[in-house]
Amino acid sequence: MSSESLKSLKSLHGQSVAVLACPGYQELEFWYPVFRAREEGATVAIVSSSETCESFLGYPVIGDTEASAVDVPGLAALIVPGTVEGLPAASEAQRELIKAVHAAGGKVFASGSGVALVKEAVGEEPVAGRSVAGPDELPALVRSLLAELAG
Repeated sequence: MSSESLKSLKSLHGQSVAVLACPGYQELEFWYPVFRAREEGATVAIVSSSETCESFLGYPVIGDTEASAVDVPGLAALIVPGTVEGLPAASEAQRELIKAVHAAGGKVFASGSGVALVKEAVGEEPVAGRSVAGPDELPALVRSLLAELAG
């Protein structure tokens, strides 16, 4: 199968997704959507709150995009994973990105304590069906993401 044929099978090919990384991030809530979105052909930007961000278990992730550099109108979805303990310590730039995507009518998907961060940033709950309680429901979150973006 040619690489062009393979690309046509990917449901998110050509779409842009941003994922927030905050200190103490929950590994599955962060990496599962990243890997699945990439697997489906999306370009995934990691927007970290600092140069290097460590998970609850100490696994580092290095952001590749500044929050201020995200093309909000060109963004297919923003994913806001939670942390193991408490509200994610998002930077002011990350909070502004959440607000900007929400204000533009963009798709915001949140999991775990990321739901509370979105609520705090925009003053309301994320859209029904786009937030989950924890990592056990991540497949449902990703199915919702794929259905919203591929449809």
